[in-house]
Amino acid sequence: MFLIYIAKATENFGLPATRAIYERAITVLPDKQTAQMCLRFAAMERKLGEIDRARAIYAHASQFCDPRVNPEFWKGWNDFEVETGSEDTFKEFLRIRRSVQSLYNTEVQFLAAHALAGKKDGGKAEVDTSDSATGDPMAMAEKQASKTAGGPSFVKAKLQLAPPQDQDNTPTSAPVHEANVEEIQMSEDED
Repeated sequence: MFLIYIAKATENFGLPATRAIYERAITVLPDKQTAQMCLRFAAMERKLGEIDRARAIYAHASQFCDPRVNPEFWKGWNDFEVETGSEDTFKEFLRIRRSVQSLYNTEVQFLAAHALAGKKDGGKAEVDTSDSATGDPMAMAEKQASKTAGGPSFVKAKLQLAPPQDQDNTPTSAPVHEANVEEIQMSEDED
């Protein structure tokens, strides 16, 4: 609907009149469609000669585009910076791309991006779905830890519970502290 609205507004009032429509579309649409609308908006601003506005729109749209899933967006922004930008703006583009990549760089996100890329490739990409099908990230982490370390490892606690005796000889559970052999003995006068 927004595309039809933009086309009618362009026909009747010209390209600059569509800015408000694009801004409204960006705030209302879901993330995937927002990224596509931002690309159209940036192209329109570039046609009008508003390079800085187009750059700001690309920066806004970058938060919706995972570099592994949407490489065409990042290639388009790269081409835009090569054609119209300076060294500083290109460095800013690279900084934003790294920060967005680190934002999406978690194991669960990576598996989801891999699965989505596999659908785009016609199922050629291999994805280990044995634990990801259940959606349990802890199971995946335990499986990976058991492969690398040979099993879970535990750290001995400093605090042990021993059953001290009450007046009527019934055991109670109160913490008993073990002596730390590496502890440095200091007198209270040194405070």
